[in-house]
Amino acid sequence: MPERPAANDGLLALWVYGVLGGDAGDPTPRRGVDPAYDIGLIRYAGLAAVASPVPLAQFGERGLSESLEDLDRLEALARAHEQVLDDALSAGAVVPFRMCTIYEREERVLEMLARERAPLTAALRRLRGMAEWGVKAYVAGREANQAATDAPASGTDYLSRKRAGRDAAEAARRALEVTVQEVHVRLHEQAADTVLSAPQDRGLSGHDGQMVLNAAYLVADADAGEFGSLVAELARRHRPDGLELELTGPWPAYHFSEAAAR
Repeated sequence: MPERPAANDGLLALWVYGVLGGDAGDPTPRRGVDPAYDIGLIRYAGLAAVASPVPLAQFGERGLSESLEDLDRLEALARAHEQVLDDALSAGAVVPFRMCTIYEREERVLEMLARERAPLTAALRRLRGMAEWGVKAYVAGREANQAATDAPASGTDYLSRKRAGRDAAEAARRALEVTVQEVHVRLHEQAADTVLSAPQDRGLSGHDGQMVLNAAYLVADADAGEFGSLVAELARRHRPDGLELELTGPWPAYHFSEAAAR
C-alpha cells in the first residue's frame, strides 16, 4: 500500500489512478502526482488499486479547484497521472480512473473495491491482453474561393460560377466523408471494439488541418503490429486525397472501461 507517514496521516488523502488484477506485483518505485510520495497498491479480493498519498491542503476541494484553474499545474497533474497508468499497463490489464479520483482514506478505497468488485473484475478480464490505440485523421485546409482568372461576363455568369463552386464543394465534402468512413471501417475490422469521439477543433488538436476522425480502437497486443501496419497503409493510400492519419498508443483503455471506472 502507499507509504503514509503516521505523523501526517490525518492530513493526507489518496489519489487513485486505476485498478489492476490482485496478482499484480508491487510496482517499481515511482513518484505520484505529488512528488513527495510514491505510488503503491491497495489490495482487496483479487483487485489492486494503484494509489499514492496527496496532502489535503493542496488536493482538497479548494486546493484542487485552484490547481485545475492553473493550466500549467493541470498539465503537470495530467502527465503524472497518465505516466503512472502507462507504467501500470506494462504489468498487465488496468482499468484507468479519471484524474482527481481522490478518497479520504484507505478504508474508503477498500469500500469502493468491494462495491465495484464485479464490474472491475469483468473489465479486467475483458481488457487482458488488450490496449487502446488512438487514430486521428486530418484534412489539409483549402481555400474556399480562388480568384477567377477573368471577370464574370454578366450577373448570370457570376451566379452560375457561385452555384458551380457550391456544388463542387459539396461533392468534395461527400467524397471526404466516404473516404473517412472507409478508413474507419477497415480499422474497426481489425479491432475488438471502437469508440468514436467528436473531432477536436484546431485549438485543442494543435494541428493545422481540420480533424475529421477521432477514434479509439481496442486492439489485442498480439495484433498491434498488424494494426499499425494497416494505419500506415491507409495513410499512404489516402495522402493524395489530402488526408493525414495519426496513430498514438498503446494506452490504458480509457474509452473501454468507463462503466467499471465510474
